[in-house]
Amino acid sequence: MSRGRIALLSALGVGVVALALSLDVAGLLPRLRTRIDALGAWGPVAYVALYVPVTMVGVPGPPFTLAAPLLFGGIVAFVTMVVASTLSAASAFLVSRHLARDAVTRRLGSHPRFKQLDRLLDEHAWIVIPFVRVVPFPFVLNNYGLGLTRIGFWRYLAWSEVGMIPMNALLVLGTDSVLRAVSGRMSWALTGLAVVAAGAIAVLAVLGRRRWLEAEREERREEPLVGSRRGC
Repeated sequence: MSRGRIALLSALGVGVVALALSLDVAGLLPRLRTRIDALGAWGPVAYVALYVPVTMVGVPGPPFTLAAPLLFGGIVAFVTMVVASTLSAASAFLVSRHLARDAVTRRLGSHPRFKQLDRLLDEHAWIVIPFVRVVPFPFVLNNYGLGLTRIGFWRYLAWSEVGMIPMNALLVLGTDSVLRAVSGRMSWALTGLAVVAAGAIAVLAVLGRRRWLEAEREERREEPLVGSRRGC
């Protein structure tokens, strides 16, 4: 992972801590949960119903992810966000592939990273898709862009979960752990899960970046051969 991306993730973590420290968590959290509890089982359902369409049109997802533990608590928030991100990823992929392929192709088809991604997916989907899920790249562009490739839907969704589940765990459970610590209700179990998720993300980022760089080197080695064949 590059220094810039590490700095971005670090800044996000610092922002979460600063937000938690600036709020009266002990007083705010019960009031928010009271309103959600009034909806009963429909609270998480309503949250998912809001998240999916707004992220499909390009609204950033992280603010929703970070707000979920405030509204639902750690485990319920985590499950809610896994469902929401899965439905958003699946819906955008299907729209891109079946309903708006021409429009999305005009927007993304000439992008160099998209071309490189398409080449890598056939043999290395197991690491490429989780990699693009854990690096700071717009969620919506990943979803629509992958819909233009040749990868099958279920394969795409399965490998997406390998990246999205740890990322949701880190953001949701990590935020929930900070909020609990500030309010004096520390949960070592949730904190441990967040740490495990961070480790998984680090592994995916390192392996994915290595495979990506290897592909770039292979492509550069092939370019002179292609040029020499044209010259002949």
